[in-house]
Amino acid sequence: MSVQSQIRAWLRALDSGGADHNRAAQVRAGVAVGLSGGADSLALVHGLLRCDVSVHAVVVDHQMQAGSARVAQQAAETARALGATAEIRTVAVEGTGEGPARTARYRALGAAAAGRPLLVAHTADDDAEGLLIGLVRGSGAEAIAGMRSVHADHASVAAGAAWLGRPLLGCTRAETEAECRGADLSWWEDPHNSSDAFLRSRIRTQVLPYLQDALGEHIGANMARTARMLREDVELLDELAGRGLAVAEKGASINCTELQQQPAALRRRIVKQWLADKTGPLTSAHLQAIDALVVAWKGQGGTAVPWPAGAPTMSEKRRAHRLVVQRRDGYLQLATVPR
Repeated sequence: MSVQSQIRAWLRALDSGGADHNRAAQVRAGVAVGLSGGADSLALVHGLLRCDVSVHAVVVDHQMQAGSARVAQQAAETARALGATAEIRTVAVEGTGEGPARTARYRALGAAAAGRPLLVAHTADDDAEGLLIGLVRGSGAEAIAGMRSVHADHASVAAGAAWLGRPLLGCTRAETEAECRGADLSWWEDPHNSSDAFLRSRIRTQVLPYLQDALGEHIGANMARTARMLREDVELLDELAGRGLAVAEKGASINCTELQQQPAALRRRIVKQWLADKTGPLTSAHLQAIDALVVAWKGQGGTAVPWPAGAPTMSEKRRAHRLVVQRRDGYLQLATVPR
């Protein structure tokens, strides 16, 4: 599917989405677009403009590579030449690796969006790569499910965007490059995309080509389709878990009798939703240990869980105490206990 056809299909889906109908109107009123200068994001800017959507391109300069300011300037100039407005946001990345850079980027993009929808150019190839990354890490269905085409609970939204949209999840990287070539647009190739230092890059340049040779050229598209189907399943399970939490939650506690009546997949999701803003990230080992407090209760002690990211004033308490989920009088409770 061409980029412009995919954008129109995405807009039609928003129009027919009931509560999402207002989102389609918001897009048509104008959007911010994260622009790296690569083929995917350039194709998104070009495609949106050809679909009569007003675009404000936001280029984030992470200052992590030599010449990044020049690359950012070129991307902004290309966007303006196409008919978009554009700005460059320079950020300081705290920490190493992909995570801190992604956090800094989305905060900057959300702030620049300033109440408008923020659109980014993830494609079907990104979903296929994400599925393999999730399998490597063994983190469950959420990790291998495809990305949401519309996301309201996201770092960029907390920073100021109305919501995050991904119109190109039905397109391949080859199709975004074809869009750029058809518009006579030159794009920037991020050297990180071919660096062995990053897991996603190794999957993109080594693993997927091997799988295509061994299993056929359609393996990437098939994985992306599987990821999208898993996303639908995950969202349904999360919705059901939210209903289960509403029944089982009693003040700051969870009724174990109510929780025990749920299937295992829902129990773990209910617990994860209950603790979402109360602890740090939970692993499958944490969730299994907490689940044992519900379905295999033998008087065991509480399960230690990570402290949430918090203010420095909590540091003394963290040093002296553990954060645990414990069972008391038939209820799960979150408590602090001395180390």
